[in-house]
Amino acid sequence: MNNFRLAGFGKRFLAYFIDGIILGIAFTLILLPFGGIFAFLGLGGGRDLSDGEAAAMAVTGGISIFGIIIVAMVAPIVYDALLTASPRQGTLGKSIMKIKVVKENGEQLTTGEAFIRALVKYVSGQFCVFLLMVCLFNKEEQNLHDMAAKTFVVEA
Repeated sequence: MNNFRLAGFGKRFLAYFIDGIILGIAFTLILLPFGGIFAFLGLGGGRDLSDGEAAAMAVTGGISIFGIIIVAMVAPIVYDALLTASPRQGTLGKSIMKIKVVKENGEQLTTGEAFIRALVKYVSGQFCVFLLMVCLFNKEEQNLHDMAAKTFVVEA
């Protein structure tokens, strides 16, 4: 790692923030049609429903919301892992900030390594956002997900 310059916390944070905006826009565009589906089904239409209609709409709404929750949980992991394992070696936010993720030997991550890193990053970030700041307290500037996958975030 001597011939790489480690990316600082500021660049990493801005990349994470940019990725959050990108994922937020993507989720908004994906979820907009669901509002139309609920309107088509008559949710919030103000008319009286039979018990069967109300039950069917409740089941449809529940299944849709469950699907949305699953997508919201899985999409950030897949987004992070696939882009990190790609020749880009990082998410769109990292590319914008001109940083990338590399193995200890400087090579590109495999898809499996990138998924491990993304999963640990997502889980640790969900339990305690401060776990995403571990890089401030070690000389290698690694977070938990970097340590788990044996990776470094470096200047591109």
